[in-house]
Amino acid sequence: MENMKLLNLNGFIGRGAYEESQFPTIQSLVGHLDSLGIERSLAWHVTARDINPSLGNRMLLNEIDRSNLGERILPAFVVTPACFFELGTLDFLKENLAGGRVRALRIIPEVSRFEIRQLERLLSGLSQYEPVILWDCRHGHNELAIRDFEYLAQRFPMVSFVVTQKMWGGFGSILDLMWRCPNTYIDTSWLHMRDTIELLVERFGPERILFGTGFRSHNGAAIGSLVHADITDSQREQIAHLNAERILKIPCTKRNKIILPDPGKDKSLWNAFRSGKAVENVEIIDAHGHTPPFTRGWVYRQNDIKKGMEDTLRRMDRLGINRIVLTFEPAIFGPNCEYNTWGEELLKEYSPKLSGYLAYNPIYRDEMIPEFDRFFRGGFFVGFKLLPGYLKTPLTDSCYQPVWEYADRYRRPILIHTWGDNYGSPSRLTDISRKYPGASFILGHSGGGTGGRLEAEELALSTNNVYLEFCGSFTTPRPFETSLMKVGKEKVLYGSDTVAHDMAWELSRYLSMPVPDEILLPGLGANMRKILSRTISP
Repeated sequence: MENMKLLNLNGFIGRGAYEESQFPTIQSLVGHLDSLGIERSLAWHVTARDINPSLGNRMLLNEIDRSNLGERILPAFVVTPACFFELGTLDFLKENLAGGRVRALRIIPEVSRFEIRQLERLLSGLSQYEPVILWDCRHGHNELAIRDFEYLAQRFPMVSFVVTQKMWGGFGSILDLMWRCPNTYIDTSWLHMRDTIELLVERFGPERILFGTGFRSHNGAAIGSLVHADITDSQREQIAHLNAERILKIPCTKRNKIILPDPGKDKSLWNAFRSGKAVENVEIIDAHGHTPPFTRGWVYRQNDIKKGMEDTLRRMDRLGINRIVLTFEPAIFGPNCEYNTWGEELLKEYSPKLSGYLAYNPIYRDEMIPEFDRFFRGGFFVGFKLLPGYLKTPLTDSCYQPVWEYADRYRRPILIHTWGDNYGSPSRLTDISRKYPGASFILGHSGGGTGGRLEAEELALSTNNVYLEFCGSFTTPRPFETSLMKVGKEKVLYGSDTVAHDMAWELSRYLSMPVPDEILLPGLGANMRKILSRTISP
């Protein structure tokens, strides 16, 4: 699978108002494509989003022409409803669509501040050219936007409408959209959820799935997820490039025009994993897992807990993951004592490949605290799991004190769902982590978005017993390797958030970080093993 051609839908260049530039020049974008082995990419210009579509679209064409990279970078024009009224803009769009220079139009309504339905007048003048409409969902959406997109897809049945950069939030609405409108598609860029490619292939066929990448900091996540998806090689190739070439009406290139990443020892783990092989001769301890079943917007086909975990064990073997420390999902959102006991009885037969975090909800503290010793003497549970944001109880609340004290006394890890909110932001642990040095504080998702990540870095630097956990950290464009190099390789733990997240997506994102394997190795397993080796039995 090393030579699988890839056509990315989500390239962009330029510097703008809302974030640090990821690809300031077309050369920097192509360099990133080369590092991942991506042959071609659509691209739009940030100026077209942040200042004016016509200005940015013209800059895009000029930069492609000057760079002589037209075979690698295919222009996608940003449009808004205002393009219909601007002098000369409609003629400019028609000229480039009619001549075939441009085949895709990108909309970013959440930033450009318009309702999607307002595009109807513009598309009425352009639909004869059958452009591909790409909706950038990176900035979120609401149900009205989905209904508007559905309306346009039904209004213009010969036009292809693609939802790009969509993650789990609102994913059910996209499934409903694809069911209602056969000319709607989705890209793989942010599909970090477990079994999602398989689900889409099963329900809609491989023809309606397109390959795309997300933030630069996602690195090879979408590649590894596609490579390791449980689909046929023919279906994989359709998703990788054939579907996009078909709806864009562009020819398939006769050969790969790039040199794949150097298969040398510095990135041998990623190069092997990218080719569809398991990670070998490296201990991987996934520090953040869950069992089924789910709700709250997640779509996961297997709701039988035991079957779901047996499937997880098979996937672990296929990917090269040795152990997962997980939380029994019913215990998180149900009666703690009863359901933690249920989880232990159900899963302890799979130990040591599966170990448990003891879910703690403060409303059940009177039941739970007297049972701490019983749970930890059993051997299955190794630490605690807290979800302050979900349970709307800030980490500074005194109801967590029994957990801090117990973990400190018996040197137990505490996995905490951290995010930049009023409940679980990493900064709330500043005094707590110092007061209880025997506990290991694992910052789940490394603080979430950019603000939370920066807090997590500062906390890990200032306190010896604080660690950044990897999964879900893709929600910020801040490269994780920046955080890793800042806090040190001994303060990072690999986690996937399976079975909610796709293990292959998260592991690919970790392994493909542009740093040597030797820097990534401690976070894969050794750091978590060291934390677990410190625990004391009650």
